[in-house]
Amino acid sequence: MTATWTRSAETLLSEADQSWSGIWALTHAAAMGALNMAMTVPLGVGVSISYAAMDFREAQDELEWARPDIRGSAAQVRFGALRPDDVPEAREVLDRLAASALNRAAGLAEIETDLGAQAALSRVMARLITGRAKVSGRWA
Repeated sequence: MTATWTRSAETLLSEADQSWSGIWALTHAAAMGALNMAMTVPLGVGVSISYAAMDFREAQDELEWARPDIRGSAAQVRFGALRPDDVPEAREVLDRLAASALNRAAGLAEIETDLGAQAALSRVMARLITGRAKVSGRWA
């Protein structure tokens, strides 16, 4: 796989904090990566990956609704070009990003005291779970 995807993901996974902005950064990277991948794979697979990108973007919308200033405060990572041969590894990268965002959201939901914020995190987690399943092909 292109080193850009792996390196960028590893950097983000190690630097994203346990806050709303860390969740947003991971989710944004997953959404952008899924869009990139959707344009690389055959049409039938691309549709499912496009739906995953939409799930990740909906999770971003929920985060931005709960914390309107989050977009400007979080680091944004974009991945480079993807070759068709790199798709299996790219799926793993996106799965790891989504899993990390999901874990952070679950951790934050446990300590969040505002009910509106808890509800937003719940919706974020639901979108991350479905997006992750569409990327990985694992629904269990």
